[in-house]
Amino acid sequence: MGELKKELGLKEVVATVTSAVVGAGLFLTTVQIQQDVHLGSSVILSYIISAIPATLVALCYATLAAAMPQTGGDYIFMSRILDPYVGFIVTWARWFGMIATVSAVAIGDLSLVNSFLYLLGQQGAINFINAHSLPIAIIEILVFMIINYIGIKIYARVQLALFIILMFGIGVLLTSGLPLIDLNNITSSFNGNLTDLVHGSAILFFSYIGFAAITDASGEVKNPERNLPIGMVLSVVLIAIIYISVSVFTYGVLPLNEVIQLGNVSAIAVRVLPSYLSIIVSFGAFIALISDINPEILATSRLSLAWARDQVVPQRLSELSRYNTPKWTLAVNASVAIAIVTLFGSFIDILNIVNIAILLTYTVIGITTFVFPLKHPKRWAIAPVKIRGLWLLSTLSWVLTGLLFGILIANSLTQFVLTLVWMGLGSIVYYNSIENHKLHAKMYEERKKKEGP
Repeated sequence: MGELKKELGLKEVVATVTSAVVGAGLFLTTVQIQQDVHLGSSVILSYIISAIPATLVALCYATLAAAMPQTGGDYIFMSRILDPYVGFIVTWARWFGMIATVSAVAIGDLSLVNSFLYLLGQQGAINFINAHSLPIAIIEILVFMIINYIGIKIYARVQLALFIILMFGIGVLLTSGLPLIDLNNITSSFNGNLTDLVHGSAILFFSYIGFAAITDASGEVKNPERNLPIGMVLSVVLIAIIYISVSVFTYGVLPLNEVIQLGNVSAIAVRVLPSYLSIIVSFGAFIALISDINPEILATSRLSLAWARDQVVPQRLSELSRYNTPKWTLAVNASVAIAIVTLFGSFIDILNIVNIAILLTYTVIGITTFVFPLKHPKRWAIAPVKIRGLWLLSTLSWVLTGLLFGILIANSLTQFVLTLVWMGLGSIVYYNSIENHKLHAKMYEERKKKEGP
């Protein structure tokens, strides 16, 4: 049947994490947040504030991933440290959220393609895309599924190329745009209201989600005890610098009313930069969104592979292809993504479900990190990464993400109920197959007694 191959080095870890995170949050939410909270240029400060819990969560992931570098990421951490059922049901919600992200991105990035083609004067191509958006989105999903299917080395090369293009586009935007900043634009629209800043930070935190995708493919990372923690921390720092710098550009080059009217960073770049530079930035914005699909397909397939290996879902899903990739989980996940695209056919209002699932996951990861040294002191004693004051770091992590989770639920009650329904279905899946589980709760307790803490 073969084994997964270790083909991802440090640069591929950074490329996966960064391109999985930097997308719509950078080019769209940076401006469109004004529709929910009138922050003005204090979006810059909100990005800085929201980077704090994001960094804490990343440090928790770095600790766990270095100690348990196995395919399945969140599921492995939670099921082995906290409880098998908790590990499955939380990642069951996250799995659907990531699949929905693939579907939404496949649809949503077509508008960015159209913006790029508009700058090139290709109205015929724009008309074709608008008339065939559904099949094009489906083809897009299938292309990235095939890339994942034919080997992790091919995935790594494609993702690294997308990352380089993305960084080049952002580099052009910042080097050409930051000198155009007028500080009066920033100071005149700054909103220092604490309530608004906190609300805005809760929304902008979602721009940082996605950096955990690489932990699902931990089993394919070279020297994971080193490359995973270093790669994740480097990526989060890089991502925070990008968000803060782009928000400074966004609110510094034009008055606030013009920023809101234009609606996204690409349109602002078109307004203030020479045409040849704005074409590069628009193409970079398209790559920023499309580059998210590849790591999400990678992550979801490895997550469900871990379930199959524990026999929580049918074991056949753990079979590998001749390229040493999980062929059945890739096929199932792509099919679900295509079904969502077919059913909704627009940039679906399911993204709050994505955010709820991710924040729930991050909260439980913080708790898992806190519990790890207490519940498994022997394993903790040999863990390669030990962060001083981990108990405080992990407590702050789950408290802050828990607060953001509560804020989101209060404003997205319908989506929260739908998430609970989905988790209810997951509970049925879990308990219907419980006699076959390799990590059955009873077996888990018995093993713990034999092995000790």
